[in-house]
Parts: sequence; C-alpha cells; structure tokens
Amino acid sequence: MEKSTARFASGRMIKRLIASVGLVAGLAGVASTASAEGVTIGVIFPTQNQVRWAWEQKILTQTAEENGDKVVFQFSNESAATQKNQVESLIERGVNVLVMAAIDAKAASDLVKQAQSAGIKVITYDRGVTDAKPDFHISRDNYEMGTLQAQSALKGVPCGKYAIIRGDQSTLAQVDMSRAYDELVKSNTCVKVVHDVFVPGWETASAQREAEAALQANPDISAFLIMWDNGAQAVVQALKSAGVQPGKVWVTGSDATTPSLTYIAQGWQSQTTWTPIDQMARDAATIAHDLGSGNPSRIKGVDVEGVPTDYPKLTSVTKDNLCEFVTKIAPKGWVTTDEVFGAGKNPCE
Repeated sequence: MEKSTARFASGRMIKRLIASVGLVAGLAGVASTASAEGVTIGVIFPTQNQVRWAWEQKILTQTAEENGDKVVFQFSNESAATQKNQVESLIERGVNVLVMAAIDAKAASDLVKQAQSAGIKVITYDRGVTDAKPDFHISRDNYEMGTLQAQSALKGVPCGKYAIIRGDQSTLAQVDMSRAYDELVKSNTCVKVVHDVFVPGWETASAQREAEAALQANPDISAFLIMWDNGAQAVVQALKSAGVQPGKVWVTGSDATTPSLTYIAQGWQSQTTWTPIDQMARDAATIAHDLGSGNPSRIKGVDVEGVPTDYPKLTSVTKDNLCEFVTKIAPKGWVTTDEVFGAGKNPCE
C-alpha cells in the first residue's frame, strides 16, 4: 500500500513538473511574440506650429520603425486639458511607452504617475515635470540655453536697456531659462530691464504685441532677450514697424529655424541656440524601444535627482559662426545656404 501511494505521488509530481515546463515554455513564447511585434510608443508633442516638432516627429518615427516598433503621434496644441485626454486615450490603447513634452509641468506630473501605474514606461521629452519621476528624461539643458542667450546679449550689449520676453510660465523650460536670465542679466548693474513679461502658450502674436509695447515705451531699447525663435521673429516684425535698422538691437532666440538664421544673416536677429533635435528624436526612439522591451537603456545619460537624463550638446549661433552652422553643424536637410543667404549668394564658399 505504501509503495503504491509513493508511486502515485511520484506520478503527480512528474505531471506537475511537465505542466510547469509547459507553462514556462508558453510564457517564453508569449514574450517572444511580444518582442517580435515590437513596442508600441505613444508620443505627445506640444504643437505643430513650430518647424522643429514636425522634424522630430519624422526622425523619431523613422528610427522607431527601424527598431520594429509602432508609433502613435498626437499634438496637444499647447493645451494641458487636451494633453490629459490624450494620455488617458493612449493608456486605453495599451501603449508600452509614453513619450511626452509636458504642457503644464505640474499637471503633467499626475499624467506621468497615471501612466506608470498602468505599467507604462514614461519618457519626458524637451519639457519636464515637477512632481513625478519619469523613467527617462530627454532635453536640452534649459539653464544652459538661457545662459548662452544671456551671455550673447551681454557680450553684444554690455550696458543698456533690455526687454525680456519669456515663454509660458507653467513650463519648466521657461523656469530654467529664466533662472539664467535673472542670475546674469537682472542682477547686472549695467543693465536696466524696462520690460519683463511671460507669454502664455509661447504665442507668437502675443510676443509681437509685447515687443511693440516695449518699444513704444522705450524706443532706445538695445536688447531683447527672447527664449524662442518664433518669439524672436515676432520681435523683428515689431522692430521693422518701429523703423529700427537691422543690427541696432540685439535679439536672441532658440532652435535655429530657417527664418531666424536668415534674420541673423541680414542683421535683424543676433543669436539663436541650436539643440541637436535629430539626436534627441533618435535617442527617444532608442530609449523607448529598450524600456518597452524590458531591457536596460543603451543610452545611460546622467542622473538628475534620481532620473536618468539625456542632455545633447548646445550650439550658440551668431553671425560669426553662421556659415559653419549651415554647412557643417546642422543636420542634412535642415537648412541650405540658398534659404539663408538667397539663391546664388553663398558667402560660405
């Protein structure tokens, strides 16, 4: 009787072992299938009204597809409410990774936590959050960006009246650039800041109205410290309307867009700051693939308050290095000498 019971128990153990092996094999098959299907990446960018975002959309999508992944793109149109709905929709769709440029740094913190609680890896892109820890952050160093802009203005106009037009008050990019502005410019005893405002939504028309108001009150402004190229281009329109000649007022910007590079060549804009957005977009797709596949990221970045962060190298572009930027630094297809200097007018040869 004891031998029979032992044989019966032994038989049950063997069956369980076989079943366990089958289960493990089945799970391995599921993992293999998921890997073969690739990672689904949900991407939310802030706007389609700036050239850079369309450029980054193209590169990120291309890189993801090369990795065998699928990308779902949406644009928030600078609306925090729209972004909230989009994140919730992407969670419902079951994306593996969320790449998001936050509209409102505080409100987007809850969206990061919401996605993570659903098992989704989150990469904050270009614009960070204040009260959450994403799985990765990819951005220019906006404090460095503000520093480069402020330093260029102080070099071009060491003393005089300045107008500062900042971006949206709720975005971390503005906060970090503003910190550099305040440390370098507002504390400078040789500089008098006569106009200092925020522009909700980084809206171009508002930037132009602020520039016009500043010039009407202070026609002798010698520098406009502007955070972004569309804002800088709006200031140029205000300068033209006021009858100011090119080269008389220092104007900063960022993103090295073609209109601003053209204005630099003409003397209307003085400086812009290039972020290698092609690298940022490729890195985002690569990191998303690794995180979504359950693998360590091949791009390590630096630790910033417990969040791995990928900072690309920035380039301050002025008339002095404009040719070098257009012909060597800018990625292929971003800009041409004909677009900047005019057809057949190439001083870079």
